[in-house]
Amino acid sequence: MKASLAARIGVAAFALLALVVCGALGLWQWNRAHSKAISVAPEPTVPIAEALLPASGAGAAVGRQVSVEGTWTDAPAVLVTGRVVDGTEAVFLVRALTVDADLTGTGETATLPVIVGWRPAESPMGPDDGPARVSLTGYLRPPEEATTASGTEGEPIPDVVWSDTISPAELAQTWPGPLYSAVLSSYEGSPSWEPLPPPPPEEQLNLRSVLYALEWWVFGAFAVFVAVRWIRDNSRIAPTPEESQA
Repeated sequence: MKASLAARIGVAAFALLALVVCGALGLWQWNRAHSKAISVAPEPTVPIAEALLPASGAGAAVGRQVSVEGTWTDAPAVLVTGRVVDGTEAVFLVRALTVDADLTGTGETATLPVIVGWRPAESPMGPDDGPARVSLTGYLRPPEEATTASGTEGEPIPDVVWSDTISPAELAQTWPGPLYSAVLSSYEGSPSWEPLPPPPPEEQLNLRSVLYALEWWVFGAFAVFVAVRWIRDNSRIAPTPEESQA
C-alpha cells in the first residue's frame, strides 16, 4: 500500500530531526573530548645512544629529548633561511658536532647536525667564539629534503655556507661521516643565537568521549538510512491482481 504524502513528510521530518540532534550531540562529545584532553609530558632526557644510532633511520627517535657530548668540527657552519620563529622571519645556525666514540653506541665517532639557535633574518652572522668541547641537551627533529636552491643565497660570511634546508644527506657531502639522520635542536643556544622554543606537549584525547561522538553520528546516519528505505518502499503502488497474474 502506498503511504500518504503526509506520512512520508512526517518520516522525512523525523529523520532530519534525528540527524540534527545526533549530529549536535556528536559534536558536543567531540568538543568534550578535546576539552578533557590530557597533556602528555615528553619522555625524560636520555643519552643519544639510547634514542638513535649514527646512519640509522630517525623513526621513533624524532621528538626524543637527548643529551650528547662532543667537539665542534672545523666543517663550515650552515645558515638556513626561510624560517619563522614566533612570527619573526629568521635564520637558523646549524653546526657539525663530532660525538665521542664511547657515546655513539657504535664505538666510533659520528657527526651530529645541531641547530644552535636562531636570529632575525636581517642580521645573520657566524658562530660565536667559544669552547670547542660542549655538552648539549635538546630534542631530535626529523631530517629535511635536499633542494636544488641550497647554498644560493645570503651574503658571504667566513666559514659559513647558506642553505634553505637542513638535510643530513646534503650535509654529508661536506661534513665528516657517518652522520646522524636526525637533527638536534639544542636548548642551550649561544650568546648571539637564541635557542628554538621547545616543542609543545602532545595532547591525548579522551577516548571515551571520542567513541560517544562516533556513536551519535552513526545513530543519526542510521536514522536517515531507515527513513529513506521506508519512504522508498512505501512510495510504490502495489500491483493489481490482474497485473500480478500477467
